[in-house]
Amino acid sequence: MTISLRDQILHAPHWRVNLRPEKYEPELIPSLKECFEQIEKAKVSLRGWDYPHLSNRQIERDQGLNWVASWSDFWGHKEYWRLYQSGQFIHLFTVREASEQEWRNKLEADTKKHLGRMKDIDWSKVPGFISIINFIYTVTEIFEFAARLSQKSIYHGTITITIELKGIRGFVLTMDAQRFWHGYYATSENKLGRSWVGPSNELVANSAEISLEVVNWFFERFGWLDIRPDLLRSDQENFLKRRI
Repeated sequence: MTISLRDQILHAPHWRVNLRPEKYEPELIPSLKECFEQIEKAKVSLRGWDYPHLSNRQIERDQGLNWVASWSDFWGHKEYWRLYQSGQFIHLFTVREASEQEWRNKLEADTKKHLGRMKDIDWSKVPGFISIINFIYTVTEIFEFAARLSQKSIYHGTITITIELKGIRGFVLTMDAQRFWHGYYATSENKLGRSWVGPSNELVANSAEISLEVVNWFFERFGWLDIRPDLLRSDQENFLKRRI
């Protein structure tokens, strides 16, 4: 991977995900080969793009002294991840609603239809949009992936899952045109981050419910305070059952 791809991600609106085991064991995963195998077994394939994406092209894979990595630059979506033998996992990927111009344009058009009655919005100053549905799907995938690694005994005891969104000041939550939406909720922060710390067995048993708690935390930081949990749960259930 060229350094420029990682720089492109870091200088754009992006997600940063970090999974950490309770204790540092330098060779918790015995070999680099097994690191790749663990990703292959645990990746989440509920829609057209796996989480995380493990490229089958050797030129999009790498390894170091104690880590393996893979990356992708496809249709505006850029991502890079590393899994260390210690079990630490770091994932960087662009906010697709911003990096994929066609999607960004569609979300802007949909939001203008939803909020057309609000005459005081200067749309030229709105830097980007966050799809509520895609946000639910993404956070659900992250927690499901961590739960699968826990099931494979990569994580014992307590696990820390940190999710951060960076470069998003002024981004607005929105729904697609087929959904009813009436709120203008924009974050005033350029960085939002939340960590979940808990037993790996609890994660395995309740990853979906825990992920919704994290989703709710983020949405409140956009200013959406009257969230109906049942609606979030319905979309998540449809996603997990592949009814999307």
